[in-house]
Amino acid sequence: MAGLDKTVYSGKQFESYVSLQSDALGTNDVSGTLYKIRTPEVSDIDFSAGFQTADVERTGQRVLRPTDHFKVYKGGTFTWSFSDYAVENEAALQLLLQLVTEDDSPSGTCVISGNQGSVVYEEGASTGEYACVVISSPDADEDRLMFSSILQELTLSIDPTQNGGRLTASGTFWSGYQPLIAAEGTSANATAVDYTRGFFDCTTMSIGGDDVVLNKFDITISNPATRVGYSTVNSITHEPSAYNRGGQISVTGNVSAKLDDNVTDTIADFRAGTSVNISVGDGAAIDFDIPTAKYTGYSHTNTENGVFIDLPFMGTADGSDPLVTIIAT
Repeated sequence: MAGLDKTVYSGKQFESYVSLQSDALGTNDVSGTLYKIRTPEVSDIDFSAGFQTADVERTGQRVLRPTDHFKVYKGGTFTWSFSDYAVENEAALQLLLQLVTEDDSPSGTCVISGNQGSVVYEEGASTGEYACVVISSPDADEDRLMFSSILQELTLSIDPTQNGGRLTASGTFWSGYQPLIAAEGTSANATAVDYTRGFFDCTTMSIGGDDVVLNKFDITISNPATRVGYSTVNSITHEPSAYNRGGQISVTGNVSAKLDDNVTDTIADFRAGTSVNISVGDGAAIDFDIPTAKYTGYSHTNTENGVFIDLPFMGTADGSDPLVTIIAT
């Protein structure tokens, strides 16, 4: 039995990095430039779905035997989530947008269209947009590398009362490959803070073509994947043969606007299912445009600053029309 270990780690010692993986799907090393995702806390990878588990009740006694609990570390999936990232690095923000939208030119205008196709994600191929996620631990042998990771969901929000109004990001990465747990010494990019845009840079705030007084705004892009097949990869059996990233892409969010004459028509738009344009930003460095949004709810929020209307929405698009257009430069 090991003696008492008196080592104490601080949560501030953990760091998280993300890169656009440039080598083939399934390759278990770091490729691409790692960018720090500096969040208030760094969570660990969620390993719970990485196992196939089952409890089989068998006769002979009323209590489960140890051999009645099956657990196999094969054929599973893994996730890592981050939250409350006050965006400070332009390249890191554009990387997140590229990963979730599959638009490989996010430095200009990042767009998801209604006729967006399905990209091949095959083990050994280099098509698609996927990432390396590194969690740096103060216990050097306990670093994590979650490779060939899909950014399944990204939420971007601006709120004048949060993080000084700065654009804030949260998201969830997913992988079908077993993460590496070992010392990972790849250096992260240490670019100085070069992106400080947020609520107070947005000069356009309109819904349904009318200017509004915005209280806050958030948008969530969901573009999930599933694992397919069972192959031997990196000498590990029953790893994915491919990913399927061909399901529905969704854009949802919420606008909170002051109740006034320009907002009163929204309840009629909500009841009728009318398509409305939601536009928030400055058109150059930070901009969100959902051309054909549909309201999915309508409620009052009473604040000390007056009554605001919460309008949850979903984006729609037809053919080559944009589902959402985002500028972050």
